[in-house]
Amino acid sequence: MRLALGFVFAAFVCGCVPSGDDKKPDVGPTNNVDPARGADPLRNAQAAADDPLGESVAKVVYLDQGWSPSDSLRFYFTAQGSQIIPYDWFLALEQADSSTPFRDAKNMLRFRYLPQSPGPQNLDGLPVGFVADKGVDRSWLGLTCAACHTTEIHHEGTAYRIDGGPTMGDVSGMLSALIESMQKTHDDTPKFDRFAAKVLGTRDTPSARALLKLQVEESIKTRIGYNTRNFPGYDPTQPAPSPTHYGRLDALGAIVNEVYHHAAKEGAPPTSRPANAPVSYPFLWDTPTQNLVQWVGLENGGPFGILSLARNVGEVIGVFGGLEIPPSPTKFGYSSTVRISALRDIEDWVKTLKPPKWPAAFPPIDTAAAALGKTIYQNRCASCHPLIETGNVAKLDDAKTDRATWDNFFVPRRPSGKLEGAFENVVNVTSFAKIGAQADAPTMVRNAVIGAIVGGWKEPPPDELSLIAFQPRLFKAAAPGGGPPPATYKARPLDGIWATAPYLHNGSVANLDDLLKPAGQRLKSFSVGTRTFDPVRVGFRTDAPGFPKLDVTAPGSSNVGHDGATYGADLTDDDRHRLLEYLKTL
Repeated sequence: MRLALGFVFAAFVCGCVPSGDDKKPDVGPTNNVDPARGADPLRNAQAAADDPLGESVAKVVYLDQGWSPSDSLRFYFTAQGSQIIPYDWFLALEQADSSTPFRDAKNMLRFRYLPQSPGPQNLDGLPVGFVADKGVDRSWLGLTCAACHTTEIHHEGTAYRIDGGPTMGDVSGMLSALIESMQKTHDDTPKFDRFAAKVLGTRDTPSARALLKLQVEESIKTRIGYNTRNFPGYDPTQPAPSPTHYGRLDALGAIVNEVYHHAAKEGAPPTSRPANAPVSYPFLWDTPTQNLVQWVGLENGGPFGILSLARNVGEVIGVFGGLEIPPSPTKFGYSSTVRISALRDIEDWVKTLKPPKWPAAFPPIDTAAAALGKTIYQNRCASCHPLIETGNVAKLDDAKTDRATWDNFFVPRRPSGKLEGAFENVVNVTSFAKIGAQADAPTMVRNAVIGAIVGGWKEPPPDELSLIAFQPRLFKAAAPGGGPPPATYKARPLDGIWATAPYLHNGSVANLDDLLKPAGQRLKSFSVGTRTFDPVRVGFRTDAPGFPKLDVTAPGSSNVGHDGATYGADLTDDDRHRLLEYLKTL
């Protein structure tokens, strides 16, 4: 059985959400411009003409994915309640070793974030997915869904930007460098003077500077705490490492760690566990209509989209969203920065996103081989990976791949802190179960997500909530002596799969050609972070100079599984070519 992270609060969603942004402040002019008028046909995309990693391109083009320029731009820059550091600080912050702004396009390209020119929704020209998120007292630098779910594929000097595709970004590397820059700003007098003059402007007085320095010091502690909890090996006493974690993140581990962190009692020992099971960022097209999401297969959809909303609320909590769990939690929920109505809007927009089609400028598809490959797909692949047109349903499959992601989420139990004794579901609709002194991640995340949703309402839950059937499915461990249950991961439709390398849930297989080979014949290391496309093997360049290598023998990075005759590993070279050509057509 599986956990449902979403929970049936349909009465709230359809009848009781305020028309505004759920008691959260307006986002402000940087993000609140109507994009329907005057949107740049190229979405203000900036070509990386001087890429510090040597993958410069002359132009950016978009494929037809069913979105207008205004659709893309609102996806890029709609705030969701993420708060990293004050926004004006980010604009003023310099790189640690120079006076060049941290947000300089070349610096952000080092972390593989996509550069943008200024536009009505992005007045300061920040990269895709970086946004001004207005809080109670100030605007914050936040991340949007697009930071992790927009990508580029480079071919012959052109960048093909893919909306909803898995980012190559290295968020841990970026945040580590950000902390180093903040520390240098705090410690270096000339650097701090320049920073303070920009941040304070006409309010620049000795007392204001003294307060600003204290605020920077506290913010550094907050950011170090997040990195320490969620990025194994992070050491704030050492220089920020070069980016190496391109295209992968243990986002689920971060969500879990942040929930336990917010639930911890004051003075209690840390409850975080290593978020050491990084996965590839899932692609988004067709996600809103799937029955399962996340690699571990959490339920999606539900009445009025409440399961989808819950999944997105959990994402914001893990990505710098504020959550306040009181010492004695009640049925009235928790205060949070999560923008409920914005998340619902984003989910609606993604429903119209289509998978990208193989570009006409790429080497042409061998149509005769693809026709034969379609038969192979129907016989070998379609039972686990139905196409969108035949029924967009994901399923769980034990493909014998790396267990780390699954085990980390479902197995451990930790102290529940302030949530001990609270109703598991916050509001006791049909389940009166309470959280014990130790609780697993599904229970804790479920409580936090429900609490944030309920806490977004201005009034207590309406009476009609009690009329709704409410029975979340919970994970059950194997019987004693029966061994560990299979680590089942989601298998989904493969439309647009050509644009989503590397492969398997943990991004441990470089290209589709390798994926269709026996596990022993796959590459044991390959370049990560490169955007140079290999249209023959269908993936990115595996030997790109200057890029780090992924070692698939490292814990959590195994590339075994999805192997054997069931998964096509016994195909002849000719049949593998035919199947690859067909996959390009999806």
